[in-house]
Amino acid sequence: MNDARERVQVDRAMMLFGTAQAPPERIALDAGPLTMILENGALRWIRLGDVEVIRGIAFLIRDRHWGTPTPEITDLDINRTGDGFRVTFKALCRTGDGELPWFAEIVASARELRFNGTAAPTADFSTNRTGFVILHPLDGVAGCPVEVTHTDGSKRRARFPALVDPEQCFFEVSALAHEVAPGITATCSMEGDTWEMEDHRNWLDASFKTYVRPLALPHPYVIPGGSTVTQSVKLTFSGNLPAPRIASTPAPVEISIGDALPAVMPKIGLRAPMEFLKESRDAVLHPIGVQLVNGRIDPRQGHGESEIRAFATLATAIGAKLMLEYVAPCRADPAEELTAFAAALRGSGAKPESIAVAPAEDRIRGEPGAPPPPLALLGAVYRAAREALPGMTIGGGTFAFFTELNRNWPPSGLIDYVTHMVSSVVHAADDRSMMENLDSFRHICETVRAFTGQLPHRIVAANIGLETGPGDPAPNPKNERVPMARFDPRQRGLFGAAWSLGAMAELAAGGVDAVTMGALAGEFALTHGAGVYPACHVVTGMAAAAGRRMFAVAGPQQGRIAGLAYEAAGGAHLWLANLTEEAQVVALRTPATRAAILDERTFAAAGRDPDFMRTTGRSIGGSLEIGAYGVACIESGR
Repeated sequence: MNDARERVQVDRAMMLFGTAQAPPERIALDAGPLTMILENGALRWIRLGDVEVIRGIAFLIRDRHWGTPTPEITDLDINRTGDGFRVTFKALCRTGDGELPWFAEIVASARELRFNGTAAPTADFSTNRTGFVILHPLDGVAGCPVEVTHTDGSKRRARFPALVDPEQCFFEVSALAHEVAPGITATCSMEGDTWEMEDHRNWLDASFKTYVRPLALPHPYVIPGGSTVTQSVKLTFSGNLPAPRIASTPAPVEISIGDALPAVMPKIGLRAPMEFLKESRDAVLHPIGVQLVNGRIDPRQGHGESEIRAFATLATAIGAKLMLEYVAPCRADPAEELTAFAAALRGSGAKPESIAVAPAEDRIRGEPGAPPPPLALLGAVYRAAREALPGMTIGGGTFAFFTELNRNWPPSGLIDYVTHMVSSVVHAADDRSMMENLDSFRHICETVRAFTGQLPHRIVAANIGLETGPGDPAPNPKNERVPMARFDPRQRGLFGAAWSLGAMAELAAGGVDAVTMGALAGEFALTHGAGVYPACHVVTGMAAAAGRRMFAVAGPQQGRIAGLAYEAAGGAHLWLANLTEEAQVVALRTPATRAAILDERTFAAAGRDPDFMRTTGRSIGGSLEIGAYGVACIESGR
């Protein structure tokens, strides 16, 4: 019986997440109106009543490659009292450079929470960062006032950034105080080192991160064996506190389609990995109907005329236009490099829809601080592109994170659209963080508009896993949830479909011109043999909607349901995604005629039929249930 139950659990995990790895244990803790979760040795989602005050407090160890090992927790002891609790545990973090044991004590009452951490290596330990990291959420924080206390004791009034800040927000920090509700102030103070804050939205994380050890100091650094690192974080509240929160069953999410919007649905692209061109392409190319095929040419890898021709042939076979991406090495005169590329393009006979040109990652500013002289190289690169490729639609920006675009604004007047990529596993890899990160998309879109005006905005990769970026992706041989990994198994489960629709809802609302979601092969493939992954149905649906007028959607709830709607024959199509691991009931306030639902109940059938969401469905009344990480396409006559 136990074996059968375990098989069912594994099967369900594979459907939802693409991996049998169990999610970490979550332990609920409370102290009066203060509630939180203990997960992997970190405090998560610290709430005062209904208000999330702090998204996370964690004592983290980062290795020399910025990898974050999951701590091995032992001797966990939880002592709950009438108005609070005390938690202690031992932890051990292993990296390629050794082991670092540490000890934690967490004590809480209704008005105060303290988290103490002490690391004590037995041998010299190399690290890029060891110590506390504090995450502030975006809601009720971004753009709002904060009082900053510095390490010298001085205080100043400031604001959390509204637009995404490419540099650190605050330096030499020892405390941060902000109003979390009328008359209630939360003060987060740190002891044992010097902290500074960065805007995590640069990497799609939906938070502001206050971290230990300034980036200006050398890293990696060594913690001597036999020494100790002792730090603490204290969260206190002033004012009249609310009554303890009473748990209740969430009400159905009420959804309705509103007025037409000026925005239209983005064009959809798929990446053609270079390996796909070099290997047999006998695999079935399902009729996904995308508008663009993204092909990247990197002269440093020997790419040239034959690769361009192969990309063009593939795009024609799929019925899409070719969007070339050219990596400018900038090892010589950019004019010479672009002239050579233009000759290869002419020789190939390809007629791309556009060419995005971006300097190689090591030629743009990756670290915060004053822009180095090579930043002037951007102007030279784009002027050379204009001269070498007359009449061509030229994109610019970066093929790396939004961070690099935000720190290296392309010169105005030289490009026709701006590009960057996004990944959700840069700093964390837990399920809830992945869905929370969807909130950062609108902030990124607003920031891009602030420095590019009406220039079209294209996302050249939007995935959970790490498409590209500084350094090598983290290995993932066990098919698990791993930060900084290129392959993330959730991309192939229902989770990936829900995440993709949530991302598209935010990007479409943000006015993005084109989004590349997934690939024809490799880690981000939407298909496998004769079958398709759940996200394929979302991408197919979004591709069919490209260019259609959008409608406002009222009712989607942050963290529960994401939605978008667009004009269709005879009315509108409404797409909804359940962003949670629990089934959600949706109450429709707009008349609906038919709904196709992709969740656990239809997973197998949808995997066999690429047209599942277009050809199946049922009549519905005023409500429907969407299973864990499920997706629904609803037809409405409005």
